[in-house]
Amino acid sequence: MFSDRGLAAAKVEEITSRAGVSKGAFYLHFKSKNDCFRQIVEGVLARLATAARHPARETVTGPSDVPKLLEGRLQESVELFEFCWQNRGIMKMILDGGGGSPYAYLIDEFAAGIVQQSEVWIAHGVAMGIYRSDIDPTIVARLISGTYERLVRELIKQPRRPDIEGWARQAQDLLTRGLFPPGVSTVLDQKVKMHSAAKAPRWPQAEAKSK
Repeated sequence: MFSDRGLAAAKVEEITSRAGVSKGAFYLHFKSKNDCFRQIVEGVLARLATAARHPARETVTGPSDVPKLLEGRLQESVELFEFCWQNRGIMKMILDGGGGSPYAYLIDEFAAGIVQQSEVWIAHGVAMGIYRSDIDPTIVARLISGTYERLVRELIKQPRRPDIEGWARQAQDLLTRGLFPPGVSTVLDQKVKMHSAAKAPRWPQAEAKSK
């Protein structure tokens, strides 16, 4: 209802009718339609925060951990993009500033938290020799955060479901390649070649003609 009509135009009667509940049941859980929308926004942001959470720093101690790390992060990105696609109506309202509601600060707090987590993680990567030593975690964190936000905005505008895994893999590859020193890049090059070989079509060998 909120994604169809917007917060200002939506009426409690329409919300309860669409949900198949009584107004009494609605007011048992929510103080108002604004409160209902706020809880929806909080729930969506909590789900996004879970998907965007970085792994524990102690699980990554050097370049040899990078391939496993990236594969795990890729799957989490796919899940995050899939969630955004499935909830693209409410995501559009959230990214447009809370649908005209007074809850835009929740989005700002969420974005600031993601950037802060990324800064800490990138600084750890630099210390472990995973990332280049000449990068500024503050700048890189904002670059990555902005890229994924822009990608989500494009995703939810698509008329049909795109290749979500392909989008996530391209974004990860382009963003991370610039962060890695030569030694880590070599390891990843081998990983990419193995992945490409595994996905290449295998044609059955022609049977030898009998003489």
